[in-house]
Amino acid sequence: MNKFLFSYLPFFIGVFLSTGYLAQPVVVSPYNTGYIPVRSYNGATANNLIIIPIQLNGSNGTQMNNWSLTYRVVGFISNGKQNFPPDKLKFRFNSFDASTPYPKNTQPTIQNLGLKTGLLPFAITDSYFVDNSSYSLEINNYFALTLKYDVQVDGGAYLTPYASWDNYTVNLMIEIRNRKGELMNSKPVNFVMQVYPEDIPPGSPTYGIQFDPTANNVLLEFKTAKDYTSGVSKTFTKAFSTFSTTPYAVRVNALSNNLSSSTSKLLPINTIQLSVKDNQTQTVTGNIKLSSVQQNIITSPAHTATKFFDTTYSTQAGDMNFFDKPYEQYSGTLIFTIIPQ
Repeated sequence: MNKFLFSYLPFFIGVFLSTGYLAQPVVVSPYNTGYIPVRSYNGATANNLIIIPIQLNGSNGTQMNNWSLTYRVVGFISNGKQNFPPDKLKFRFNSFDASTPYPKNTQPTIQNLGLKTGLLPFAITDSYFVDNSSYSLEINNYFALTLKYDVQVDGGAYLTPYASWDNYTVNLMIEIRNRKGELMNSKPVNFVMQVYPEDIPPGSPTYGIQFDPTANNVLLEFKTAKDYTSGVSKTFTKAFSTFSTTPYAVRVNALSNNLSSSTSKLLPINTIQLSVKDNQTQTVTGNIKLSSVQQNIITSPAHTATKFFDTTYSTQAGDMNFFDKPYEQYSGTLIFTIIPQ
């Protein structure tokens, strides 16, 4: 922890920096309200642990009529001895406050702000609290929007090897971008977590999912006129495998509703279809349009032997979303989750 000794000179500098800070048109100022003690294998939830004030001060002309708010884990979640898996931590939206007058006299709501209200897994890549909100944050005077998030630690027998009296430190970066994808402001925030369950570990079922490394990256290319008129596809044989001592489901979701390019161009993620087949029987187990919402692609009884599945990613013939788009690489991230039933 940094320690500061204040004298007259540092105090003067602090006031000077504060004045510059207030002059910024868009500012995020995240902070924590405590820490998370994990005392049970059922997991833990800290309500309103991360608070994210967003302050606008004369933000007209900043292209904030559409905006996004992201987070990512910075470095390892470590106690100096063990690294805790980030995906076992989740954000959950709790509530928000807003000052008046409202931008364009429109009262903010969960819906018009575009707030994601499902569980949001921690990740080392950028993930969205808000993805391309159409609620305008351009304002002549001052407006403050404060978002409040719970943090949930998943329960389960997996906690056993991470049990320690030494605190884990979770470092996060919060960033806000305008409609052009330009970074308007960013701030770090952290919190500590102590994992020391005092009850008995559950007799958890054994299950797992594993991807073939060759199926980890999907590239759909539009090279010819036929690709645009007929669509493109990519199939991976034995893309992933599963096993489970209990009935289970496999679900998939994207981290965002859009694929994005390095120049902040967007493509809707639902322009991509995913089909999943049992490799042995060639039975289709799931056929979906990709979305940020979890969707079932497999529902299966228990099987202790490894079972393989093929995946096919494709686009529809003549999909106008792909016409007149700059030739760039658009990317996104999918999460496949196996869930015991």
